[in-house]
Amino acid sequence: MVFVMIRALFVLAACFAATELVMAAPQEVVKTPRVEAQLIARHAAFEPGKPIEAALRLKIIDHWHTYWRNPGDSGLPTRLKWTLPEGFVAGEIQWPHPKKLPLGPLLNFGYEGEVLHLVTIQTPPGFKVGVGASATFTAKADWLVCADVCIPEEGVLTLTLPAVVAPLPDARWSRAFASAHAALPKSTLENVSAKIDGLRLVITAKSPAPANTTVSFYPHRDDVIANAAKQVLTKTADGFQLDVALADPRNNELKTLDGVLVADSADKLWAAPVNARAVTIAAPVLYGAAVAASANKSANTSIGAPFGAKMPENGQSTVTFVSAIVFAFLGGLLLNLMPCVFPVLGIKVMSFVENAHGDNRILRRQGAAFLVGVVLSFMLLAGLMLLLRSFGQSIGWGFQLQEPLFVAALAVLFFVMALNLSGVFEIGMSLQSAAGNAELRAQKNPFVGAFVSGILATVVATPCMAPGLGASVGFTLGQSAPVALLVFFAIAIGLALPVVLLAFFPALLRYLPKPGAWMQTFKQFMAFPLYATVVWLVWVLGAQTSNDGVAKFLIGLTAIALAAWMFGRWQASSHRITALAGAVFAAFGMAVVWMGANTEPVAVHQSASGSEEWVPFSKDKIAELRGQGKSVFVDFTATWCITCQVNKRVALNDANVIHQMALANVVRMQADWTLRDAVITAALAEFGRNGVPLYVLYPPQGEPRVLPELLTPGVVLAAIAESRLPPLSVTRQ
Repeated sequence: MVFVMIRALFVLAACFAATELVMAAPQEVVKTPRVEAQLIARHAAFEPGKPIEAALRLKIIDHWHTYWRNPGDSGLPTRLKWTLPEGFVAGEIQWPHPKKLPLGPLLNFGYEGEVLHLVTIQTPPGFKVGVGASATFTAKADWLVCADVCIPEEGVLTLTLPAVVAPLPDARWSRAFASAHAALPKSTLENVSAKIDGLRLVITAKSPAPANTTVSFYPHRDDVIANAAKQVLTKTADGFQLDVALADPRNNELKTLDGVLVADSADKLWAAPVNARAVTIAAPVLYGAAVAASANKSANTSIGAPFGAKMPENGQSTVTFVSAIVFAFLGGLLLNLMPCVFPVLGIKVMSFVENAHGDNRILRRQGAAFLVGVVLSFMLLAGLMLLLRSFGQSIGWGFQLQEPLFVAALAVLFFVMALNLSGVFEIGMSLQSAAGNAELRAQKNPFVGAFVSGILATVVATPCMAPGLGASVGFTLGQSAPVALLVFFAIAIGLALPVVLLAFFPALLRYLPKPGAWMQTFKQFMAFPLYATVVWLVWVLGAQTSNDGVAKFLIGLTAIALAAWMFGRWQASSHRITALAGAVFAAFGMAVVWMGANTEPVAVHQSASGSEEWVPFSKDKIAELRGQGKSVFVDFTATWCITCQVNKRVALNDANVIHQMALANVVRMQADWTLRDAVITAALAEFGRNGVPLYVLYPPQGEPRVLPELLTPGVVLAAIAESRLPPLSVTRQ
């Protein structure tokens, strides 16, 4: 059985690898419906030992934009990951100054039209020059392009340059590079200071600002200023003063104010020796007399409040390292009760039944292997998530189930396991002889099955957000990698603990009946929870693709079932033709499964809450509705989230809840995270979360309220009733 599962996983991995090669094939120009991207160089060749001035060129269609290094209130900066020949080294992106991109009450910083992201590539002096000598540079580019909606895009781009002596400029790009250089902030402005008093930042310089224009400050960090607030420029006797509103809550750890000052008129320049429209500043920060009072106030205010509102006191502000560890452990323990984990644990318990009346060493080895499988897979998943985030990817916990190919692979694996339990084919010895020779098998290979069970338990547990896990996993967002991994380690220990206790304390198993013929019936019965899990995964796949995708997948699953049946017949007859036919059907089934998982989703599909009454998630829409005096209930959900589906049926679709929401003028808004969505991921992070479910109720005025992860009609109705009350005009102490 283990061999079949591992072989199936290798086949699927090969399919995935091939898919990536096709999807990520390097190109000189990548064109999407919104952006044309390519790598270009200022010169048509390069001279070894001298730097290459290259650039990522993005040509954006009208009314769309990409983002600066600090995107402002929303968005993501453009990223480059280079693959270069040996000896070549690429520097960081040199960012042209941005422009303001207002979006309702928000303000973003970015680019429209054509923009060049300049990069200097150092070349090795020993690179040979001659006929045919050249170097190829490859970069994976990721950018977010937005208008009324935001679409993450990417491409793998190449640039090949010959190696020559004294290369000539490339006439095609001379004007573009000249414009890019003009847009680069020039040398740091001298004699600049920054003072913070309350929520007011005052930038003072002894250099004159450009005449007859205003000046805007763009910070390099995204937690410094209130981006949409008006900035006021005042001329002084020896320079200027710029008043800027700070973000609330204020960042009290700011030591140096780094950013860019930009003249708002394109034809206005800073005075010599700068002679540019934009200049950088790096000013030491001084705090005024109001710092102590402001610090005390911000200490009682939750961090990360989105959409210009403070987080409620029942939010995530009270989560400490110790409480995060405790809740992580308890949440991991509760995961054992979730329906997505039960089938795997049921199979593990069946293994214990086989060996309950044998050598206790077998059970302990199985328990230890299960623990290692759970902990190792948790650490790998958490480490991968943290690594992808460090490269600017917007992902959260359970991210693997946002990929249709992974969902399809998991469904195929569980389907094959269920067919084996149903007796369609057998692996190894019969159940009776297996029980009699348990000790021999354990001595030869004591932990592989338990280890794989631990991995599967982790894979199917991650989309289930048990009570307490939302706060604990969200706590990891702002922590270092070691602290974050400790939290995930606590979840793994909680998940593995029941099985480990059964293994290391065999007395708990003494009341189980002895192995016998009844176990064949029990084994076949345990196939049905796996079939139910496959149904759930196919439902998730349908939400990610379309009815056509599900139909293709089910055809592939039927072919795989036929192949498994032929494999069982071959075991009984040893006919090679039967084995060959089974292999053909298995390959055909896997190919059709792959096609189904890669089916493009249709424009309109059923939402994760299963209702058309829900308004799609939008920060702008929230602000608009609140401005109209309405409350907004936001459901952060996903089709693959079991807890989300339970809450939907128990509370959110309750007739009385829907009726009371209508009476209270509450608009129901859904943030569907079934597929990867950078905007929703960022919104979750603003509440200190990186997984679903999350439920937030915005009253017309005042602070939003975060509801518990497990809902009842009473909990939702109480929140609705509270939203009707006028906001209290008291100051927190």
